[in-house]
Amino acid sequence: MESTVLFRDRQELQSADLNNAQDFARAAIDHVVNDAIETGKGYVGFSATKTAATEVTLSAGRLYAGGAVFARDDDVVIDLFNALPLVTKKRIALVAFGQPVDTDVQPRDFLIDAQLGTTEPQSVAMESHRRCEVSSVAGTESPDPSVPATDANVTVLAYLLLDTTGILSIEQWTPTQLPNLRLVANRVTSLELWRGQISGQVDTLRTDLSALADRMLAFALKNEVVDLTQQLEDLRKKVYEPGAYIYYGTDHFLTEEGSNPDHLSYDALVEEGVRFGEAGSATTALALLNPNNVYVTVNNGFVLPKYGHAVRMDLTGYSGETRMAQYTYETTEIRQLTRSRERRRYGASKEVCSNSAWWRQGAYDMTQNVFRRKGETWEVLNGIPDRMPNGQVIPNGNVHWIRLRQFWIDIYQEPYWERVTSTAAINGQQVAQTFLNSQDGWLSQVGLYFSRKAATGDVTVLVCETAFGMPDLTRVLSRTTVPVADIKVGSISGGAGLPSLVETKVVLPPTYLVAGRRYAIVCVTTGDHYVAMTNTDNGVVQGTFFVSTDGAFFAGNLVDDLKMRLYFAKFERTRLSVELTALQLAGGILDIDILNEGITPPACRTDFEVQVNGAWVPLDGEPNGPNLSGLPAILPLRVTLTGTTDLMPGFGLTGSEVIVSRPRTAFTWVGALRTLGSPSNSIKVIVDLQAYDEATHDCTVSLLTGADLSGSETADVIEDVTLPDGSIRRTSVFNVTAVSFYAVSIVGSTTSAAGLFHIGELIEFSQS
Repeated sequence: MESTVLFRDRQELQSADLNNAQDFARAAIDHVVNDAIETGKGYVGFSATKTAATEVTLSAGRLYAGGAVFARDDDVVIDLFNALPLVTKKRIALVAFGQPVDTDVQPRDFLIDAQLGTTEPQSVAMESHRRCEVSSVAGTESPDPSVPATDANVTVLAYLLLDTTGILSIEQWTPTQLPNLRLVANRVTSLELWRGQISGQVDTLRTDLSALADRMLAFALKNEVVDLTQQLEDLRKKVYEPGAYIYYGTDHFLTEEGSNPDHLSYDALVEEGVRFGEAGSATTALALLNPNNVYVTVNNGFVLPKYGHAVRMDLTGYSGETRMAQYTYETTEIRQLTRSRERRRYGASKEVCSNSAWWRQGAYDMTQNVFRRKGETWEVLNGIPDRMPNGQVIPNGNVHWIRLRQFWIDIYQEPYWERVTSTAAINGQQVAQTFLNSQDGWLSQVGLYFSRKAATGDVTVLVCETAFGMPDLTRVLSRTTVPVADIKVGSISGGAGLPSLVETKVVLPPTYLVAGRRYAIVCVTTGDHYVAMTNTDNGVVQGTFFVSTDGAFFAGNLVDDLKMRLYFAKFERTRLSVELTALQLAGGILDIDILNEGITPPACRTDFEVQVNGAWVPLDGEPNGPNLSGLPAILPLRVTLTGTTDLMPGFGLTGSEVIVSRPRTAFTWVGALRTLGSPSNSIKVIVDLQAYDEATHDCTVSLLTGADLSGSETADVIEDVTLPDGSIRRTSVFNVTAVSFYAVSIVGSTTSAAGLFHIGELIEFSQS
């Protein structure tokens, strides 16, 4: 007990002293119950049994409520005859609540005159009980009744189902039952036995999952697809190639390489086919409609649903300390990668073209043509379009694209890329810890332990990828500076230098880490700081502690690891819609093109939606997408993020580009100038007209001749063939006289901007 009453010899005894002795004992027991057993409400006993058609009997029991214990020592019979439903069924809740009751009334003499000893009898209660009262709460009658709502001050004991004849069933309500410690101990023992049986398998799951994620790369075999596509192109060339020719060529219209956009009559768009240009357009950036949205976290223009920090890796123990200042002071050039991008295009002009498969050929850099913003400098990676994480060269291997009618989506599957980078020089001594990341997630915070710190010297914390198992400072994912004032250390506990360690939590910009890859935490400082080490959890970190010796090579420590904690984002919601500023275009919108930084992990979704006629409709393939045929001038926009509490997608605002437009009803495409080795008398041009409707569309193929393309030739023979997919293959034959210079010209038109066609492929050859 926290308090007791003191009694002494020959001391006056008052009633308050005796009452306090009981009250102190009761209060102490209440504290034990509230602190160690049950802080809320729970019950023990009160087993419900049907003892008659409309009667239920509750056995004796006790109610625990906020530390107080209310008891009922006798059985309670509850008659529910008056609660029976009239026609269908009804649910009844049996509830308990506690209240103090004074009982055991007895006649007792009370002294009214101390000198004469006169007394007067009174009937008073001699006992005070905490009594548990039991009652019933009736629900609403229904063929499929729901449980009744109960007040927060009562505790549900059981639910009953009644029909017109009586009690049908009894369900004892276990969520509010107070567990017995012996039962809990038995369950813990069972869990320990189970843990011992499967620990050998579970403890290696980190390695197993990492190996599985790594092996999955082998099943893609995108290089085989590239080879197959190239072989198909060779076969097509053989099929259409004439026996003798002066010039032969094909154009899949993936880029403007075979086009002549500088020609005065050129007015077309080359985007996976020759398409109608823009009659009007407006370019803006994504922005939050409510910049103070409390349900999102915005870091340097990158938006994630609101999250907390959850420990996913904890290196416990302590084996000593490492002085960072003992290593070489150096200046290191780091290269920081940026988040890759996603692109979504929707509208009337986005008819699917069969030529998108030729991105796999390897002759085109899809990332440069799909993800680059207008006027942006794009880094060329030694002529290699893409490289798989294992180093295998796969043209466009990291790009995933979907082509649906009126909706295109392109996602760069690597979360960080080298196409847009930034460089910086950092000074100081460097230490690093590599680790194996076994689960996809957003690294949001790193806990470091410093055993000692100097008066000066901030610490720069880098998260980077690794090369050959060592930190790679040319592939830095995030960079954070910790001021020396924020570094926390514990008090030194003894001459041996064993510190009482205090965690320094370093909040990072959310950094997406892929399962199965090895990353590094690098600490750089000019200060004389000491970091704590451990050798307890080497099997957890699956990495190595490194120190920098010359800025390029790290010497490894195979015994000790840097003591640290890794926190990953724990999200509050699994689905969140975020409203953005509306899209606007005078004259109306038919096409939407959204290019932004974005990371959509596996099993997650990022959906952009617009509001049409008061309803939110996601950008999706026809007929699921929004109907923009009414040419709305303003379109409310939002993005919906779907995932799990452990993993959610994110999208970027900074550097984003949103183009809204509507297409023209006519186009003119001019091809590159062909300079023949000898004059030609016959030129044949084959074009594929896709989504072509003869009733509403028109397309004319002609030749521009001469070195300055001032001449013009019309086709002498035109032949159309309908392909299995419904496309029209139009062959135009030009019988010309000694032509040495020419370019193909294609003119198309439509009666409605909402119904368009495009040129999917061009084959041309000239003969003598």
